[in-house]
Amino acid sequence: MAISSGSFAIKLPDGREATFAELKTYGEILRDFIRDQEAKLPQVEDTRRHNEIIDYLRLIARSYNEQLRIFKVHEAQNQRQFMLVLRCIQN
Repeated sequence: MAISSGSFAIKLPDGREATFAELKTYGEILRDFIRDQEAKLPQVEDTRRHNEIIDYLRLIARSYNEQLRIFKVHEAQNQRQFMLVLRCIQN
């Protein structure tokens, strides 16, 4: 999933395919990016641009959280399937 805003784009990992380590690392990168951008916000004098930046940062956070939710659902399904196979093997 790619999210773009004018001069740059961010490609989020796919929650159905990414590993937990990939999502965690990406989350840390996004957290640092968002903090860096928030620190620069007081320097933005144009109210419209200021709001665009805030909206973009929120979009990034929501999109990442959605991929994390997808990952968790996918992992839960995998765990259930694993448990079913394990029960079948034991019986």
